[in-house]
Amino acid sequence: MRRAMYLIGKFLLSQWANIITVVLGLLVLSALAIPFLSFFGLDAIAKPLFFSMHYVCAQIPSHSYFILGHQLGLCARNLAIYSSMFFGALIFSLSKKRLPALPWWLWVLLLLPMAWDGTTQLFGWRESTWVLRTVTGALFGLGSIWFVLPLMQKTLLETPPLAFSCNKR
Repeated sequence: MRRAMYLIGKFLLSQWANIITVVLGLLVLSALAIPFLSFFGLDAIAKPLFFSMHYVCAQIPSHSYFILGHQLGLCARNLAIYSSMFFGALIFSLSKKRLPALPWWLWVLLLLPMAWDGTTQLFGWRESTWVLRTVTGALFGLGSIWFVLPLMQKTLLETPPLAFSCNKR
């Protein structure tokens, strides 16, 4: 059992960035597949997928894109966030995890447009557009993934590995 846990841990330590990339890619792919599945009458697959996306997105129709007359599984902002996070994670993985971390002040600058857009809309000062939701979401997603993944890699490289022993005590 200890050896299996060791091997699982070793696998996760070596493949963590790829796992994050695949999960983000599947999320975006699922959101994009929903309108096509609905269009072709595969609602038995599309509807559960759509409702499961509600855990990560409010799915407000007026804030969402529609393809072939059917709503995507994510609103415009969340689609931009998760798509840019996917592409950022993909670039990070393809760079062999050598991409330098974004400085914290630049990360904050990339978060501010979405914070401003969301706050002004929340208080009813104005209504956001699909362009603003998409652009601010993409900046937020890319900035967040570019800030976090290199820091995770740095932490994993600096943490000394635990000694492994198959002997029971």
